[in-house]
Amino acid sequence: MHTVTGLDTLVRTHRPGPHRGAAPSPATQEERMGVLAELFAGTHAEALARADVLESGAVPPPAPHLELTTVTPVDLEVLGEIAARAVQFGVGDLEIAEIDLEHESLFRLPPFLCEVLTELGRSEDPETLGEVAEQWAASEEMGVPGEDLTHVVQGVVDLVTEAGEAGQDVYLWVEAV
Repeated sequence: MHTVTGLDTLVRTHRPGPHRGAAPSPATQEERMGVLAELFAGTHAEALARADVLESGAVPPPAPHLELTTVTPVDLEVLGEIAARAVQFGVGDLEIAEIDLEHESLFRLPPFLCEVLTELGRSEDPETLGEVAEQWAASEEMGVPGEDLTHVVQGVVDLVTEAGEAGQDVYLWVEAV
């Protein structure tokens, strides 16, 4: 488990797998307190099953994911718009949509958004990711100008890239409030 500080936007990252060492212990119920959203990689069936566990308040099994406290689908769409401009990736579908009528809190990131974020991670200019994070923080949706969200953007980029390499989709689960 890796703890990241700053804005409390990105709480923890979990990346189990043989290439990354032993799988981390799942977060305890106490550690999950305050987690309002989770970005994770998986198949459609895995996403539905994980959403059921998350909605029940139980601790989900280990899987590549980011536990978030203040990021919404709209926030990620705005990140995609900023990143697409920064890497001059063109235009495409950035809308994060619900994937199942019975899981209103579960969304799938569209392939174009994932491609843009992966390309951001491959940028030849090492300043690009930080500039995108700065613009995202200053956006009306995030509303935290001056806050350093580089670690959050890097975490999202890493997860999306890893999911793409594994042939998985990326999902966002948002706690119903």
